[in-house]
Amino acid sequence: MKKIIITEGQLGRLTKKLNEGSLQSMVVRQMKEDLDMNYSPVSNFMREGGEYYETPMIEIKVDGEVITPKSLYEYMKYKYKMGEEFTKQVIRDWMFGKIADDYTLSKNISMT
Repeated sequence: MKKIIITEGQLGRLTKKLNEGSLQSMVVRQMKEDLDMNYSPVSNFMREGGEYYETPMIEIKVDGEVITPKSLYEYMKYKYKMGEEFTKQVIRDWMFGKIADDYTLSKNISMT
């Protein structure tokens, strides 16, 4: 077995190319673009027991309707037919801006 010595710059370009070509990155990119185009994360204040609590919600850009992350999850699960945990992680990372420029998630989760 032979070893190859490469610079950090070459490693960065190679890693970026491999990540862009992976199936998971392509699916995350497609889901993120769909989410960015049609939805925006918002905070909604809900009253429970006399106190107000900030709750993350999703606004549909077309009509301004506010839905729960669970409702968005059900729709995305139906539309993309991916694994439950994978779909939840994509939505979670999208809501909190954690999807990296190379379309990797904050946790490594299987697509199925």
